[in-house]
Amino acid sequence: MQLDLSKARATVQELAEVLAALDGEEVDDAPTRAGQRQRVRVSRTLQHLDHLARKASVEVMDVFWEFKPHDTTRGD
Repeated sequence: MQLDLSKARATVQELAEVLAALDGEEVDDAPTRAGQRQRVRVSRTLQHLDHLARKASVEVMDVFWEFKPHDTTRGD
């Protein structure tokens, strides 16, 4: 059996790219429209990061459940 983690790897790569783009960003706390737009963008990006992390987790578990019937080790 060959494990196919390509979906999970692609998701993790996207996650890493978005993390790198957001890392170190200065958030504008000013009560201006521009500040509000930036805070909304950052908030949505953080939610998207959470989604990507969960998606990668699900993709890994999909591979695990495909592998499980072929696992010959016993838990007793």
